[in-house]
Amino acid sequence: MGLRRWSIVARRILLVLGLLVVLLSVGLRARTYLLTRKIHAVLAGLERVQIDKTSEAELLKTVPGVVLGWTRKSGERFYLAKIMSAEDRYYYGWTRWVPGFLLNLGRGEDGPSTTTKWNALGVPYKMAYVLGWRYLSFGASIEVLNGTVSRIYYELEPDVFFGFPASHFVVVRSTHAFWADRWRPIPVRGADDENPAFRFGVVAGQFSWLAGRDSSIGVAYTPDAPHDLVSHVFQVDLTCFWGLRGCDSVQQVVPLLWHDRMAIDRAAATRLASQDPCPDRVLAGRVRSLLDLNVALVELLNSRFERSNDGGAAGEDHIGDFRLVEAIRGEPQGPVISVRFRAAIHSLNPKPGERFLFFSGANFDSCRIVPATPSAEATVRSTTPEPRRIEDAAPIGPRM
Repeated sequence: MGLRRWSIVARRILLVLGLLVVLLSVGLRARTYLLTRKIHAVLAGLERVQIDKTSEAELLKTVPGVVLGWTRKSGERFYLAKIMSAEDRYYYGWTRWVPGFLLNLGRGEDGPSTTTKWNALGVPYKMAYVLGWRYLSFGASIEVLNGTVSRIYYELEPDVFFGFPASHFVVVRSTHAFWADRWRPIPVRGADDENPAFRFGVVAGQFSWLAGRDSSIGVAYTPDAPHDLVSHVFQVDLTCFWGLRGCDSVQQVVPLLWHDRMAIDRAAATRLASQDPCPDRVLAGRVRSLLDLNVALVELLNSRFERSNDGGAAGEDHIGDFRLVEAIRGEPQGPVISVRFRAAIHSLNPKPGERFLFFSGANFDSCRIVPATPSAEATVRSTTPEPRRIEDAAPIGPRM
């Protein structure tokens, strides 16, 4: 009878422990769920804010939870909203009771710079994560200039904290144009040329310790970006932060935004493979949105073939030298020498004496030099760039 009694007691203890684990898991997930509701409320308000149109008074009525952060001497006012799970030591507090060697037990040697967040977590963190212990950090800032909203920014971090600088899961900023404030040229991919008012990548400040294309997504959009695309940056699904699976990909959180990114990439690839890879609309978009842009009218002096060894494959590259004819925009330098035709020029068999438009001031991966047709030349001369504003500086370069 004694053994049977202890067996009953043991089963009851296990049942109570199991029930406590379930209640703890439900409590952790419920708390995160309530925080995500607050984030959705802020994003819904931000979606209704219009750059250069919404007044400061309308902002305070539209976006819940924003508070005045600071005011510059020049008059700009910054409103902030911060929602996170770590404010009351919820995220870190319990680790004080766990020995340090246990916290790092089972952690990958390469830390967070991997294709999976699990390599960055020790066994105790993994167990807590499965229970529903998730990191949640959301921040938004709105800049008001002369009584009107001039800039919107928000960032959402992954559900695991990796250290500083903090990783981005989703980061979004509005801008009027693009210029670099850290002496590092802005990268311009074919997709950026495809839709210059709605750009993905580092121009938005995107950064992540995790590898993998779907580990992070960043968007920078201008006031003239298509409305349907802009609405997608505020349509965020935060279910994975409190769900059983957790957040493994930005496709779970911003599926519409991910679809937009893929669609723009496909459109750019189709254009670059067509007979007109660098149409005038691409040139106009560059002049209008890239404020560090230099455009030079150049003339081909000579061309030659040189041996190359790209990726271990031996071959020949067609190389050209150009003279500077005219600086159309910015401060281009000349002569332009040793340009690889394959990488920069979308023109078949260019001949000495032919004229081209040479683009510099950014890192272009296509259409760096295009034939100076009458329409192309007229486009770069007639298009008006956006004014340079301090709030539009692209965060290219190291972050602290």
